[in-house]
Amino acid sequence: MSTPLEGGRGLRVGLFGFPVHVDLSFVLIMGLIGWMSQVRGPRNLVVWIVVATVSILVHELGHAVVARTTGARPAIALSGFGGLTTYVPPRPLSRARSLAISLAGPASGLAAGGAVWWLRQVLGAQLEGGSLLERATAYGVFTTIAWSVLNLVPVLPLDGGQAMRELLPGDAGTRTRRAAMVSLGVLVPLLGLSVWANQVWTATFLVFFGFSNVQILRATSPQRPAPGPGTAPAAAGPQVTPEQAVVGLLWQGSPAGARELLGSLPVGTVTDVAVHGAVLVATGDTGQGEALLAQEAARRPGDPNVAALVVLAHALHRDWPALEADLTGPLGPHVPLGVVDRVVQEARTAARPDVADRILALPLRGPEPR
Repeated sequence: MSTPLEGGRGLRVGLFGFPVHVDLSFVLIMGLIGWMSQVRGPRNLVVWIVVATVSILVHELGHAVVARTTGARPAIALSGFGGLTTYVPPRPLSRARSLAISLAGPASGLAAGGAVWWLRQVLGAQLEGGSLLERATAYGVFTTIAWSVLNLVPVLPLDGGQAMRELLPGDAGTRTRRAAMVSLGVLVPLLGLSVWANQVWTATFLVFFGFSNVQILRATSPQRPAPGPGTAPAAAGPQVTPEQAVVGLLWQGSPAGARELLGSLPVGTVTDVAVHGAVLVATGDTGQGEALLAQEAARRPGDPNVAALVVLAHALHRDWPALEADLTGPLGPHVPLGVVDRVVQEARTAARPDVADRILALPLRGPEPR
């Protein structure tokens, strides 16, 4: 049974016990990819969108089923250019378990693609003439097998990049940084080959992946102050944790970068559920994101970190009514004043001085020191 999500932007469904959010942006972009792939005619385009959706769901279910064996409660979101399976394991996972979860998606896709290919061989001549079944099975073989193989390329945030990271030496943060470096090294020749072959769509994806990995390198770089003249080099300060790096990207106004970094973290990295919710809301997955934020606000009443993430997510998503409701409701007294200043800045950047003025007029004092 499905129910419309806030704003009518998608559907929320339950599938094998997993909550699934299908955003309108996913449907539109799948349609655009089909059109760019020479899928023509309304009927063929609808078949393409349905088959692509099922194929990506099969892929994400592979991740989700294996992740559930850890005791986590995975959720699947289909939005933008693809799918994302999010979950918080109850305890850190071994590298072997993390590797299994990363590879379960492509493995599911390849298995499904093999089954569809076998079906095409069995049906044989019955598929001639461009029938609906012929189109559906042809699209099915492509979206399962070809996309699964693409996902195995060792580039973050693809599954091959996630698996490659688990095989690198070092702790979780070091592996993520090294994986981003390897990813950029792989992307350079791939991008050159795509440009030479005039594959504009592929090149666009590769540029996006490159930007994502540059963001990961920036977010995970050690914070070391430069030594002054005539002084000994300062000792390295504590390295920013992956969770702090995700929140930092949100604070800098880069929700897309925060989502990419969150999705690229080693499987089993324990992060605050409220951070997951804030990233999802800020990037447009409001149904699942709002549910996670509401859950954490109810579980941790008065927590300034949760309050800060809620209002920052609404500001980045430009949901001004929700932001003002946050600040005037039960969350208001717990929002740090620095966060209030940040959302005022966001309102002004978005050319909404009226919102900024109303926020500044509120009698906000910030949370009491603990």
